[in-house]
Amino acid sequence: MAALGEDFSGGWFRRLYAPVNPTGLWWSLVFAAALLALHVLLQLIFSVIATLVLFDGAFDNMRIAVKSSLIAVFPASLLVAAAGWFFAQRNGGDPFRVLSLAQPRLSASGWIVLIAGFIMAMYLAIMIIVTVFGIDINQYTPGPDGQSPQGGSAGLVKEAMFDIANEPWLFALVFPSIALGAPIAEELIFRGQLFAALSQTRLGISGTTLVTSALWASMHMTEPLLSVGLIFIMGLLFGWMLYRFGSLWVTMACHAAWNAFYGLVIFASAGAAS
Repeated sequence: MAALGEDFSGGWFRRLYAPVNPTGLWWSLVFAAALLALHVLLQLIFSVIATLVLFDGAFDNMRIAVKSSLIAVFPASLLVAAAGWFFAQRNGGDPFRVLSLAQPRLSASGWIVLIAGFIMAMYLAIMIIVTVFGIDINQYTPGPDGQSPQGGSAGLVKEAMFDIANEPWLFALVFPSIALGAPIAEELIFRGQLFAALSQTRLGISGTTLVTSALWASMHMTEPLLSVGLIFIMGLLFGWMLYRFGSLWVTMACHAAWNAFYGLVIFASAGAAS
């Protein structure tokens, strides 16, 4: 374990998470709601700009609206992260401590093992769910141009990503949103100051993990139930990672790696199909 870094020692349930919340529960709830509202507003503004600049103002086209919205995630998320940093300073708070942004003591090998293990755990969860419930994964996979599968919809985002993957310039614009923007904003909102506040109530770490995972999954209700369920499971893993390693950098890195890996798989699939 020494080769992986000091934070890997101590077993599966060694707690390194030390929540700090100088603002109190109610202000933390207000800040989380404000960050969510701000993200929605900024994403709307930037998506309008993207539609005007890149798609000749085609506001009546749903597919283009989704593409513009995905492009808008990156700049919106950076501003939301700045707002989250500002809120964390209330009552003299140190953002690094309030948002659990301490650098984890992991070696390069430790990071690789952690991220690879997370991706493997998620794929294992997918395999178990698909097998237990007899799910036909093809019914959740869009066509090469983002067409909905015969059994229904694969979800607005997934279908848009398959369509975007056919246009390398557009994929290059969307990729930062998927791989960086969404992980930064979502982790700061759901496992930053809000997690610290809730975990110091009767909910504790376990209850807070359940609540924040459910809230995070509910944000993705435009996607099929299978995807929402997997996002909930991912939230549970992130809650454990935060408890175990005590750093939001760990959940951000794993979240970013998953999104980037999945995005590149979609892009490679589009290239193979063409």
